[in-house]
Amino acid sequence: MSSLKYVLAVALIAVTGTVVVCQDKPKNEVEIRATVSVPSGEANFSGTGAAGSTIDFNRDFDFKNEWGFEIKYAYRSENGKHKFAFDYANTDWDRTRTITRSFTFRGETYVIGASVEANLRQSVWRGMYSYRWGNDKIRIGPMVDMGVIPTRLDLTGTTLSGTGRKTEGSISKFAATVGYDLDYDPTSKVSLFNNLGVIAFRHDRLFHAEGGIKYFPAHNFGAVAGYKFQRYRWVDDENFFKVTSHGPFVGGVVRW
Repeated sequence: MSSLKYVLAVALIAVTGTVVVCQDKPKNEVEIRATVSVPSGEANFSGTGAAGSTIDFNRDFDFKNEWGFEIKYAYRSENGKHKFAFDYANTDWDRTRTITRSFTFRGETYVIGASVEANLRQSVWRGMYSYRWGNDKIRIGPMVDMGVIPTRLDLTGTTLSGTGRKTEGSISKFAATVGYDLDYDPTSKVSLFNNLGVIAFRHDRLFHAEGGIKYFPAHNFGAVAGYKFQRYRWVDDENFFKVTSHGPFVGGVVRW
């Protein structure tokens, strides 16, 4: 009988230990976000900086808020010092407008008074690593990320060459930024986060920042909300993109 009690006691300790391990701070996390953002900026794909060859997103097309999406995966080491992350995001802005001035894009001249459809698309493929100092509640440290940010602008409308003409300009470059990453967990159900990256390389300029809050009503499932800001300027010979976008995001989180 005493042997049976001993076996039951060991089994109880093992089960309890398993539950405690399962309730440890999760190391893996997946977020799926819905984003809202409005862009500003300009583009030139005529191979010249002459007047009439640079398109202004506000003046010429007045792009409005559009929904996008973002998928993020993060892994934190057992002691919390190392954080690895990968994310993919995409937003499309569409706008059809009667233009109030003539301009040239990819060798096609769109004349004043023409109805022109513009589609601006920006995607982000990025990996990140951060080394953080702190304790169980707060972790902060330097961050480096790198990836590719394809950006494209399509115009369709009447030009001097004829009706229904479509032109496309795009730049896709390898990008890397340095900055910091912060996680603050005041309770087991609430997590605050903030990160920022910036770099200037030759004529290219990159800056991104975000901050928000996660709430976990259950140990493995939660919700996320916050605000994001991005500013990218790509230069390829005489062609360039300058895109600034910002807006809120909401979504769900799974962690284990």
